[in-house]
Amino acid sequence: MVEVTVTPPEQTQWPITVVLRRAMKEMKGWQYPSWSLASIESGADLDGVEEKRVDEGVRDFRWGGMVLVLRRSDAETYWYNLTSQRPSIFVICREDPQYGLMPMVVTLDQDQSAREQESENEIFAAPIPDWMIAGVEQFVLAHYKPQDKRGKRRRKPQESSDEFGG
Repeated sequence: MVEVTVTPPEQTQWPITVVLRRAMKEMKGWQYPSWSLASIESGADLDGVEEKRVDEGVRDFRWGGMVLVLRRSDAETYWYNLTSQRPSIFVICREDPQYGLMPMVVTLDQDQSAREQESENEIFAAPIPDWMIAGVEQFVLAHYKPQDKRGKRRRKPQESSDEFGG
């Protein structure tokens, strides 16, 4: 009998749509846009951007054609994200002359998000959507095995024989 071993793929990707919300705020007579991440939607039913008026001064921008890519080499950081108090998905955006703000990258990598915070990019974090969690867990379990946390043995203090300790 021949044993067949199935090797998990090196990377997994999901097509997604990012919905950014722009609400116009006013302070001291000046209007300015306030951006937030409205939702992350599954699928690729849209390619490009679709603008929709939600309320007076509030618009949603649905950005299709986005892809969340999970890489084997980053499985450890995904594991830390999943086991954190608040597992998050991160959307990294840059300014766009036509729409104001445009998503560039969607990631579960906390390290990448932290690196991007040092740049001029806008970063939004939201809870990982329920429809995504099982797939992410499956990917992480296939590619990352956490190390056992065995405590280090404490050394007994040795008698000091230097000039300061006696």
